[in-house]
Amino acid sequence: MTRSRMRPLGSGPGVLVAAWVVLAFLAMPLVAVTGSSFTASDLVQFPPRGFSLRWYQVVLTSRDWVVSINLSLVVAALVIPTVLVLGTLSAYGLSRGRHRGWLMALFMSPMIVPEVMVGLGLLTYLQQLRLVNSITGLWLAHSLVTLPFVIRTVAVSVHSLDAMLERAGASMGARPLRVFGTVILPQLRPGIVAGGIFAGVLSLGEVAVSMFVSGPNTTTVPLRVMSAVQFELDPSAAAVSTLLMALSVLVMVLLSRWVNLSAAF
Repeated sequence: MTRSRMRPLGSGPGVLVAAWVVLAFLAMPLVAVTGSSFTASDLVQFPPRGFSLRWYQVVLTSRDWVVSINLSLVVAALVIPTVLVLGTLSAYGLSRGRHRGWLMALFMSPMIVPEVMVGLGLLTYLQQLRLVNSITGLWLAHSLVTLPFVIRTVAVSVHSLDAMLERAGASMGARPLRVFGTVILPQLRPGIVAGGIFAGVLSLGEVAVSMFVSGPNTTTVPLRVMSAVQFELDPSAAAVSTLLMALSVLVMVLLSRWVNLSAAF
């Protein structure tokens, strides 16, 4: 009597076709934006009419676009180390402390509360501190929004910590701070790097909260893209979006050579 071989779940051709359909559905908006950035027309069109790089030249030579790009990069450069330090310490502390259930829910609340409400609250608070329309205000606002994502990704690495290595370091006379820096942090590296990527990408694409705390002197790239689409509808918005997308992909490819990002999920 022969036994029928059972295929593992998710290995059939139907599943593979469905996966490719979902992948194509997710990639089509990116393909449309990228293709529209190379059009020779004065309007956003896909498929593009002709081929031209003039919209990239417009973005890179326009003072308004360059100022917005520099501002977004500066804010992201401030947000990433801030939330990495706070998120790593918070994730490790929550895993070791008591009442971590409701504390984790409190830290994750910016992910659950609608961003419009978060933005309105930040506007009220930062206005009293006179930080609206300032880089400091954007830095604090983006840090608040991105911190839960960093805590979540680092927490995954915290759960896979080898407690025996931590005890071995302590038993050899190392102080807690040295154990944390030499034993724990290397094990958390995948979650920390993934959290930094999340923080950078979210900061560069943040719209809802930025609308409340920014001003005429602090217009980030997403806000200028929205303005360009609403009032001008030229492909320069698609060009700058393609540049930021290419930057994000390049960063992930380079980091994947040194860090196993799959271990953070």
